[in-house]
Amino acid sequence: MSKRKAPSTAAKPPCTMSDVSSLTDANERVLWSGSPRPLRYMLKKSFPIFPFGIFFFGFSLFWIKGAAMATQKAGDPFEFPFWWFGIPFVCVGLGMVLSPFWFYLRAKQTIYVLTDRRAITAVGGPFAQRSSVPLEQMPFIDVRTAADGSGHILFQQMVANRYGWNTSTGTRDGFIAVPDVGAVEKILRSAIEKLRS
Repeated sequence: MSKRKAPSTAAKPPCTMSDVSSLTDANERVLWSGSPRPLRYMLKKSFPIFPFGIFFFGFSLFWIKGAAMATQKAGDPFEFPFWWFGIPFVCVGLGMVLSPFWFYLRAKQTIYVLTDRRAITAVGGPFAQRSSVPLEQMPFIDVRTAADGSGHILFQQMVANRYGWNTSTGTRDGFIAVPDVGAVEKILRSAIEKLRS
């Protein structure tokens, strides 16, 4: 018996997964699949990293300039450029400043899948990752809707990940920048009600 897939409300991103069915188990039924809007995804994910990164990057450059001028003025008998210690901080700050570009590329390689059992987020590319949240384990459903009908469906608490972008346990995450968030919310709530009934 072949499994029929529900139509997607957005084009699939260029992930390494060629088919949505490769993300699901044989006994799962796909209710919806789609991709985030890259620009809105970027804005959501890069805040507040980007604003803080501008300050951090600028302060690091200012410190290096000051250290270089102080070393040149005082002289260094060991001929060691003290300002070198500021280079790692400049790199960290630069990474924060470039975080919107990073998240924009991630959005292009992200796909969301909602089945009758769980919500799946899969990201392709060189730092591919996949996560899923069982429907019965979702502690909440928080929907943020924009004027154009797009928005976020948040259903889990964010914890520190291996890339170090989000480290606050108070940050909520889920399906970010969904084109038709209202329709997806109805599908999600209906699936949860069927599991509980």
